[in-house]
Amino acid sequence: MAGTGQNKTEQPTSRRLQKAREEGQVLQSQEFVSAATLLTLVGSTALLGPWFTRWCRTQIGAGLQPDTSVMDNSQAFIAFLNGRAIDAMLVMTPFFAAIVLAGVAASLAVSGLQYSPKALAWKIENLSPMKGLKQLISAESLVKLAMSILKLTFITAIVWFYIKERLELLATFQWLGMDQMLGAIGGLILGAVIRICLGLIVIAAIDLAYHKWKYIENLKMTKQEVREEHRDTEGAPEVKSRIRRKQYEAAMQRMLQDVPKASVVLVNPTHVAVALQYDGASMKAPVVVAKGGDLMCEKIKDIARSYGVPIIRRPALARELFATVKLGKPIPDKLFTAVAEVLALVYRLRKNR
Repeated sequence: MAGTGQNKTEQPTSRRLQKAREEGQVLQSQEFVSAATLLTLVGSTALLGPWFTRWCRTQIGAGLQPDTSVMDNSQAFIAFLNGRAIDAMLVMTPFFAAIVLAGVAASLAVSGLQYSPKALAWKIENLSPMKGLKQLISAESLVKLAMSILKLTFITAIVWFYIKERLELLATFQWLGMDQMLGAIGGLILGAVIRICLGLIVIAAIDLAYHKWKYIENLKMTKQEVREEHRDTEGAPEVKSRIRRKQYEAAMQRMLQDVPKASVVLVNPTHVAVALQYDGASMKAPVVVAKGGDLMCEKIKDIARSYGVPIIRRPALARELFATVKLGKPIPDKLFTAVAEVLALVYRLRKNR
């Protein structure tokens, strides 16, 4: 197996992360989702609280002054209960919808949107009692247990210190009227809930950071795995080298096919050869159609001789064209005069013939 006996010290590659997501291994943080859900519930309660309170008072008032006609027969009573149940469901729907949307949004914020058919596939090994027992007593489960205990201790401490500072206020409730008492209790509960939410935000941030670190740690790779993945992705070096060589040979072959079209070949005389083509009717400047050094230089000269293309010795000009002008490109303005002199010489030679 690749990487056996090696330390996994390398960060997971993008391909490794994508493969993990396809298999259903995504970053998860239950504490983050729980905190987001609770915060949304508190926010929606604060926003819809007055409306919900009025509805509750209406229902209580209706209950204290019931319509006795609904008791006349069972069908009327069942219709009455159904109406109350549907009414209650409609009232609670905004709260439930807010909680569901918050949970989904928090999950997407942590792990992103990912469809993984492999994660939904049924696996018989998941039914193994030994696997379940190993998961139950694994380091991951111990960390979850420790986090749960710490979370409970942390939240309990927050509530305790908050209530402890207000013990004297609680003692005065016996002299308050009903409305004042309910308002004071509501304010006390709201203060405790706000502090609990702040505590959960801290816990969620720690839990998210831990699970992100753990997720990356589990997907780390050995140096050998990184090399093998790069090899699979990019191809073996010898294969790439062979492909590049074939591409180069094909390009050189196409270039040599253009030598017979050249108007002149400038040489250095044995190390560099540059073939120029110029047609006054269709070109604004001479174009380099072929160039090469050493062995390629000799091939260009051999083809030029075979097709009667003039070969002119201009060492400095040939080196300048070879170094600065790419294949298929026109010569620069600064070399117009020198190349024009060579082309004029070629035309005179052809005329004299």
